[in-house]
Order: sequence, then structure tokens, then C-alpha cells
Amino acid sequence: MKCFVIMPFAEAFDNVFEAVRDVATTAVPGTSVECYWLKDIQSAGRITDDILRGLNEAAFCIADVSGHNPNVMWETGYAMALGKPTILIGQDIDALPFDLKSHRVLGYTSGSEGQFSHKLAEAIRQTLARYELKSSGAAALPEANALDQKSVVVTGTVAANEAVALRRVQQTLTPYLSASTSWLVGSVGTIDIVAARFLVERRQRVTAVGYHRFDCSPELRELVNQGSIRFLDASVEPIPKGMAGPNARDTLFCMKADLVVLFWDGQSEGTKTMVEYFRGQGVATLLGFI
Repeated sequence: MKCFVIMPFAEAFDNVFEAVRDVATTAVPGTSVECYWLKDIQSAGRITDDILRGLNEAAFCIADVSGHNPNVMWETGYAMALGKPTILIGQDIDALPFDLKSHRVLGYTSGSEGQFSHKLAEAIRQTLARYELKSSGAAALPEANALDQKSVVVTGTVAANEAVALRRVQQTLTPYLSASTSWLVGSVGTIDIVAARFLVERRQRVTAVGYHRFDCSPELRELVNQGSIRFLDASVEPIPKGMAGPNARDTLFCMKADLVVLFWDGQSEGTKTMVEYFRGQGVATLLGFI
């Protein structure tokens, strides 16, 4: 599980990050948490790509809104728009902008970051408990290439124009609608949400597959809670030895799919990686541009 920490890059926040990391990596019993800050990433590439990738992959975020840093505010807003559990911390809470005052902010003072460790740990546990989804289990997935039913995977670019995505989803998926088709969709992005709604409206069997038990957008979580779709936590599903992929979710998709349908904006590196992976594994892959 990954925790994406959002805070200014100033040296004054180095101690704050260390305190946050110490708490976040041990706050959830029995769960390994990787806590990272964009400041520590030194590899080549655009910073905005690293930000979007980090936010999309994160199980939850911790944002330090001290000083109203514009970059922090943008990243925090994006994380909230994705439906990521986001815990706010900061100094001088009374000076926060109006839009943030309606949110709980865990306050601390400079030089005493370690004193709020207990409160932060409890905030992490309580926040994640509100977002956790129990996996529907392996029974939610059909056996690959079963004679009586086919499995189609649908996912793609996380941030896409919803109207354009809906048109492309309708055009592309309609020929595959069938009582014998089981659909596996991603659990966060615009494509995942649009595809799941489209398929539910047509009474198809749909399972949202997340990287972990907290990886589900509010829109899809609502469908799961209504019983309209099922949810599968890829991190706990058995994967055959020797089968590897970019991550557990995509490996599971590869293992179960008769067809993978990917919608791509031509820029998303994550979707590009999926295209290369599935094609490299010999999985039938249909690519739709949006």
C-alpha cells in the first residue's frame, strides 16, 4: 500500500515528512505501507507525470497545507477529486482559506512534529476504515477461456473527458454485450466509472478490480454498496508462479481476460505500459483512442 505525502519541498518540512513517514508506515496493523514524497524522486521525467502517477497509485494521501503552498493546494484538490482518502495536517490552522476550513485539519507546531504522532496514526486508521471495501473473492472472476462465458477487461486513461469517454465506450463495448460475458473494470478512473455505469445499465455482470482494498472511487464504491457490481482486491488474489506484470491488478487482468479493451488519450504513460504489457503477453487487446 502506498501513502503519497503532499507538502512543500522546503527543507523546513524534512522533519515533518520523517515524522509522518514513521507514523504512516506503522499505523495500519498487518499492512505494509510505503510512504513517499515527490521531493525524494530523482529519476528523469516530468514532475507532473510523477505527481499524477503517485496520486493514482496511492491508497491514501497526507497533505500538509501549512502556508497555503499553491502546488500543495493543487495536488490536494486533485487527490480529493480522485476520491483518495486525504488527511490534512498543518500549522496555523486559523489562517487556512475558507474552502479548507470545512475540513478537519490535524494541527502541529514547528519543532514538535513528533507530538502529534498518536493523533495522526488514529486519523489514518479511522479514515481508511471509511474507505475500505471487502473483496467479493475469487468467485467474482470467471475462469479464463471457460466455454460458457467470456471475460472482457475494460480500463484506460484515468483523467478523460467524460462525454467523449461515454461515446467511445458505447461504440466499442456494445458489440460484446452478452449474458455470457463477464466484465472486469478498473476501480478509479473516468473510463472505469463510465464503463461500469454503462454496463450496469445494460444488466451486465461487472466486477471492479482494485490494486488494494482502499482503491475504489466514490462512484464505484456506491455501486458496490448497492450490490450493482462486485469488488475484487487484486493484492490478495492468488497469482501463478512465474507470472509477472506491472502490478498485481494488471497481472490478474492478463490471467483472466479473453479480451482487453483499453481507452487511451495517447499521452498517459500508465495506459501505454498496459498496452505494451498485454500485447507482449499475447492477450487480445483492443485499443480505443479518446
